Amino acid sequence: MLVKDFITKEIPVLKSFDTGDYALTLMDDYKLKHLPVVSDDSFYYKGIISEKELLSYSDLSVNIGNIYLAESPSVRLETHLLEVLALITRNKLSLLPVISDQDIYEGVVTRERLVDVCADFCQADAPGSTIILEVSPTDYSVTDIARIIESNNAHILSLQTHPEDTNGQLLITLKIDAEDASAVIRSFERFNYTVVWHFMENGMVDDIFQQRMNELIHYMNI
Repeated sequence: MLVKDFITKEIPVLKSFDTGDYALTLMDDYKLKHLPVVSDDSFYYKGIISEKELLSYSDLSVNIGNIYLAESPSVRLETHLLEVLALITRNKLSLLPVISDQDIYEGVVTRERLVDVCADFCQADAPGSTIILEVSPTDYSVTDIARIIESNNAHILSLQTHPEDTNGQLLITLKIDAEDASAVIRSFERFNYTVVWHFMENGMVDDIFQQRMNELIHYMNI
């Protein structure tokens, strides 16, 4: 998924003659902490200005052109979603300007829009189940995981990995297209995978858990 597929062009830009007051008003209107700055006579990208930077000035009637732009992060139209996510997160940006090969401003990717795109990218809203496995990094094999899932007539919709800081294990988050993942979970456990969490709409694992909870509550009430 590339920037050109989810670029936003509705966000206003600033030019050198705009004042700090005007910039803060726009930020408030659009619920942003940053705005792009372009040249007066064209849309040549110059950088971004932040709310924090503007609020450091005692006189907000100052023109943007008189403020040194410390940041000028940007991406191209062909940049992948994951690179955009890394830049916005690393620089704590509310938006990231998109520019052409000639450094002409094309639009932005906002943090809000990025959340929607990432949800779509991860198939978060697709019907199915979510399973989290814990494995040793040396035992991690996408091929084995896919084989177990597909042997139960299910398929991987998305897969993300995250190393645990505490024990060095690898957490694998799987979204699969089976709404009842009980057979997949049993298969993972049979092959000695640790299933640390799962969510599914309905299924035998949930039903058994609910039955045991009911039995426990009944026992406690005797």
